Amino acid sequence: MYEIGIVLEAIKSGAVNPGDVVVRTNLPRYEVLAIFHILEELGLIEAIYSKGSHKAFRLTKKGEEILDGLKKGYEIVITVKPNLAQT
Repeated sequence: MYEIGIVLEAIKSGAVNPGDVVVRTNLPRYEVLAIFHILEELGLIEAIYSKGSHKAFRLTKKGEEILDGLKKGYEIVITVKPNLAQT
């Protein structure tokens, strides 16, 4: 979870791509790319530019809330439950 906070912090400054985050955080590229996929699927970041394989991302409102919570020392809890609307 520590790396997620570092990546969210690196993204909060505005439009960034995974390469920018690799440079800012010194995390391995494969790890940053994996975290980006997870954050996008969770709705914590969103693509604001896409051309070919180049994408730029920013934090969503939910991403800002999660980052703020992490800074306050909160822990992330993920709950999986059935979607009752689909049953």
